[in-house]
Amino acid sequence: MSINKIKEKILGDALEEKGKIQKEAEIEIENIKSLAKKETESIKKEILEKYNQEADLKEKKIITEAILNTKKDILSEKQAIINNIFSEALNRINKLEDEKYLSFMEKLILENIETGDETVYIGKQERKAINHEFIKTINEKLNLQGKKSLLELSKKRLPIMGGVVLGSEKVKKNASLEVILEKVKDEIETKLNQFLFVKHED
Repeated sequence: MSINKIKEKILGDALEEKGKIQKEAEIEIENIKSLAKKETESIKKEILEKYNQEADLKEKKIITEAILNTKKDILSEKQAIINNIFSEALNRINKLEDEKYLSFMEKLILENIETGDETVYIGKQERKAINHEFIKTINEKLNLQGKKSLLELSKKRLPIMGGVVLGSEKVKKNASLEVILEKVKDEIETKLNQFLFVKHED
């Protein structure tokens, strides 16, 4: 074989080998690109999932906090309305005309006496009509009912807004307007809540 043919064969073999290497390289490059694309998509998917999870958690947290704050606001508003109602009731009683007020006080005392010889304590701002003559009238009614009629009006005044406190120095029954209305408030507060705010609970 001549030198020229040997050269040509070597060159041909080299070119063929070069072609194979290029094809293999191209295939490898495509494989790497494909793998990189899959890895990129996987990373993107993982990031999106994590983001969505965190977003859902934050959304739920925000909604939960908003609901709790709304409930607190509603509860606070309920309490304010209920307090205003009972404050208004107290004011209306204190603003009754003398005749109606005296009738109210008489009924209050009669319903709360236990022995008939209690001392009657009234508030510092009580009306002048609630006096010894008023208590004497109640004693007369007790006497007509065959009950002990020894009620006495105390000179000592108490810091109450209305109503009375009955008893002795040591044992007293509190029938002041504040206490009476507070008891009533405790008893009907749930029903009042439902009546006023039933639409808010739906």
